[in-house]
Amino acid sequence: MRFLKIYLIFVISFCSICCFSQSIDSVWVEKKSSNLSSSYIGILIYAGARLGVELPVNTIYISKIRKSGRIKDFAKDRFVTANLSWYHHPAFHDNVYLSAGWTMRRTKSSGFLTEFSPEIGLSTTFLGGTTYRVDNNENVSIKKCAGYYYALVSVGGGIGYDFSKTKRKPFSVFSKFNVLMMFPYNSTIYLRPLLEIGLIYKPVNFLSLKVKSKSRKK
Repeated sequence: MRFLKIYLIFVISFCSICCFSQSIDSVWVEKKSSNLSSSYIGILIYAGARLGVELPVNTIYISKIRKSGRIKDFAKDRFVTANLSWYHHPAFHDNVYLSAGWTMRRTKSSGFLTEFSPEIGLSTTFLGGTTYRVDNNENVSIKKCAGYYYALVSVGGGIGYDFSKTKRKPFSVFSKFNVLMMFPYNSTIYLRPLLEIGLIYKPVNFLSLKVKSKSRKK
């Protein structure tokens, strides 16, 4: 009987601690503008450009109270993205690809941000130089816009700074490292590392969407 009482006291105490330690959430719906992005992409001997749009999905504002009493504020944003990219590889090909992605961005109140963004898409290459085609009658002709189509998967992560947090300027700068995978490429997967340096512009009321926002205190 005594053991049962001790057990019940332990369970009640544990549940109470869990309940009081849970974060306090408030949820609301707000209208948020979409973002526009432009960037340089490339590495070593090849370079290119990239244009995109970020459609907001949701935002979580988080406040954490540290043991020192200092409050740590940051926001977690989620976006659906659409991007058009191009790069030129001398003496090999030009690659143009359209991709859709999911961006997970974390921004501190100081403006420092980190993000991770997987993407999927379709790539088409245009071979460098002149490509000739020979038919069954051995007639030779020039093939215009010769190239190939590939399925594409991209994974990238990086850091940046959001000037709207401290300077009230509607833009962010960022740097990312991406790994591009195209397939099937001669029955294998073609890997291409890409460095991306760019700018995100935050216009007012551009493709505005109603999104669910949440404030969380821990």
